[in-house]
This record gives sequence, C-alpha cells and structure tokens, in this order.
Amino acid sequence: MASFATILCLGGLVTFIVIMSGGKYKRETGWPFVGSMMTLVAVVEFITISIVAYLYDNDDQFTIPGWNLDASFYLSTVSAIICLLGAAGLVLSAYLLPPEDGYDFLADPLDA
Repeated sequence: MASFATILCLGGLVTFIVIMSGGKYKRETGWPFVGSMMTLVAVVEFITISIVAYLYDNDDQFTIPGWNLDASFYLSTVSAIICLLGAAGLVLSAYLLPPEDGYDFLADPLDA
C-alpha cells in the first residue's frame, strides 16, 4: 500500500508539472485534478500509517523489545500532512486569488 502511495505521489507530481508548464487554460482547469490527486495521496498515506500503528499495537509479531515507531513513522505522517495542506492551499488559491487576465503589452519605443 505504501508503494501505491509512492506511485500516486509521483503521478501527482507529474500532473502538477504538466499543468504548471501548460498554458493559462490548463492552469485554470487543472487544479481540481491536482488537488484531488494530492488528497488521494494523503488519504492512502494516512490509511497505511494507521494500519502499521494498529498492527504494531495489537499484533504479537511486533512485540520485540527495543522496537518502536520511529523516524519513518513521523516522516510519513509529516508527508501526508504536507500533501493535505498543499491540496487545501491549491484549492484556496484557486478560489481566492484573482484570475489571470491577458497580458498588457508595453509600448515599444522603436515603433513610435
């Protein structure tokens, strides 16, 4: 399941790069897809974290002295939170920031 989250995260990164490098229309219409991909990545990561924490607490296979949920547990939690905050920021920026207008060309002094 963690491998699935990694593949989804890479897919989300590719869609983000494609949409940001595309034109105005791609940027204005592509944010729901990127936001939903980032939210899906965060949900899959949280599910994976929950499964690992549940198995660690309730399965006798993991009752080895000295074992604990360490840095990777915290890193994955922070990663999921960053994905969720990034998706929320993307959605908020799509609704709160003014839309892109056309370009205002400066007068060329050589044409005057």
